[in-house]
Amino acid sequence: MLRNLLHRTKTSLRLRLLVTTLVLLALALAGAVFAFERVASSVVSDAVHSHLSARAKEIQDSLTRFQRERALTIHEWASARAMQDSFDLGDPKFAEDHLRRAIQDQGGAITAAALLSVDEEIITLVRDTPEGAWGFAVESLRGAPLDLVKLRGKAAREDEVSVGLAPLSAVDRGEPDDETIVMTAPVRDFFGDLTGWIVAAISPGAVSRLLAEVNGTSGSFVPVVADASRRTVLSLPRADLDAAREIVLSPAAGPVGSLERIERADRGTTTAVLAVRTASSSASPGWSTLMMVDEREANGRLDRLRLVLAALFAVVLASAGFVAVVSLRQAAKPLGDVATSMVRVAGGDLSIRVRAEYTGELGALVTSFNTMVEEVERSRDELQRTEALRREVEIAHQIQTAILPVSPAVKGFEVAARMEPADDVGGDLYDILAFGDTFWVLVGDVSGHGINSGLVMMMAQAAAYSAIADDPHCAPSAVIAAVNRVVHENVRRRMRRDDYMTLMAARHMGDGRFVAAGMHQPIFIARGGGKVDVVESQGPWVGLSPSVEPPPIEEYEFHLDPGDIVCFVTDGILEAKDPAERLFGEERVQALLATELPSASQALATVFDAVQQYSPEPADDMTAVVLRRKNDPC
Repeated sequence: MLRNLLHRTKTSLRLRLLVTTLVLLALALAGAVFAFERVASSVVSDAVHSHLSARAKEIQDSLTRFQRERALTIHEWASARAMQDSFDLGDPKFAEDHLRRAIQDQGGAITAAALLSVDEEIITLVRDTPEGAWGFAVESLRGAPLDLVKLRGKAAREDEVSVGLAPLSAVDRGEPDDETIVMTAPVRDFFGDLTGWIVAAISPGAVSRLLAEVNGTSGSFVPVVADASRRTVLSLPRADLDAAREIVLSPAAGPVGSLERIERADRGTTTAVLAVRTASSSASPGWSTLMMVDEREANGRLDRLRLVLAALFAVVLASAGFVAVVSLRQAAKPLGDVATSMVRVAGGDLSIRVRAEYTGELGALVTSFNTMVEEVERSRDELQRTEALRREVEIAHQIQTAILPVSPAVKGFEVAARMEPADDVGGDLYDILAFGDTFWVLVGDVSGHGINSGLVMMMAQAAAYSAIADDPHCAPSAVIAAVNRVVHENVRRRMRRDDYMTLMAARHMGDGRFVAAGMHQPIFIARGGGKVDVVESQGPWVGLSPSVEPPPIEEYEFHLDPGDIVCFVTDGILEAKDPAERLFGEERVQALLATELPSASQALATVFDAVQQYSPEPADDMTAVVLRRKNDPC
């Protein structure tokens, strides 16, 4: 039978063409699969290397930043007045109270901190306590000596914070001998003389939590950090530190930054990991990062790709045997036409079309090609128009941002302001204008939001500034009237639009007294003892009519005592909605301002954080301006 098949193959053109096609196709597919598999292996390896390198650098940078921030914190502790008061007055309570609060603020990052005398004896030592409570002072260790030579690491200068590694028990007796990061900073008096030392132990758990936070939810990639001596090794809370230490100390380690393959014994079997190491940082204790991933996990996609390629190989061969003779000649001409046309399209000629002279699948191919070229041409034109519009919106956003005060400041007050537009260009307005012995606060909101509202906002700001600059001591009602004339003339008469706005103009008369005019949102004044007064604004809307008089625009007053905070907001804050369509409302703003807020910037951040958490996707522009009258007017 085999001889008969060979004879028919030699004498039948159809069989010869089929066999030839199948052999050539098999050889081509085999070569393609082999080359593709090699390329895929290289691509996967490069991708793993690149990803591990990027994540290792991210961990290294985060750890360096974490250590630098802790060092800055320790330096600030050493410079605190409470430390010198403890030395000058002989009472450790000043330093003790300061350290208790400071350790609480660190959120578990610092496990213990101590103030030492020049003779390296403990004046006070404070431990961290669970659940964010204040630190706990260990009175029994007062007067006990600490070996600073053992604790201190390298420092570039004598006045810098030194960083070293030491057992936790070397700082706080009775604690475990686990290696921890110890930071030491000198405490100096007003004349620069050394009066003592601040010693702080960083919790190893804080580093592990940092690694987990930066690493995210990925269970495949495991970061490991070690000091220059490889004596201290830290990883994720869930990681096996013994296994991590074995990998870090592996003699098979390659050059820094290269992709390493490290084998290790695991429960009687040999497993391998792929890893990338960073160079040790120059700062003590010389942290370096190793990011690793299980080799099976990294190569899983490549294994699946091999199975897919094998299946495709078989399917293609079977299909080719069925259609090769029938379709080879017929498919050549239309495919050639399409290929030639595609070359011209790739060269930028989108006017080319293939003549629709075929039917069936070939006709569908030609039709699809022509449709594709038409869609590409239409998409190119649409993209050009979209890009032009995007540039125009970007310019409008830059102009609007440029006219807002960058760092508003007035004498005797802390000032903080912020605007978050719902679109690229917003319709909210705020400004702080200072003129010698007085200053003005402007807060407004144009109906709607977007480019048109942004243009109206800029008109109003220019008109208000012009009126105030001409006479900084004018009445607020005059400013409202001037803005109304400009907005009505430009928007209603010339642009023929229905936009209007609310605007409040307040002038500081001196000694915390303000006179204001214009209808806007309520004014919130936070006073001592948790009391919050609400001043309702009064007056006309701007832009609805040519004149807002008569009757005369009513003015209203409010007063700030030293320490009082006044908050001006737009309706985007009060009318922010949660998923249940409930408004944020005035009561929530009052409740936020009733808490103890030490500064205007803190008050502003508190309001915005609460609103953004309440309404993650705002539907309107949000603006707030906060002023806090200083206790010391100078």
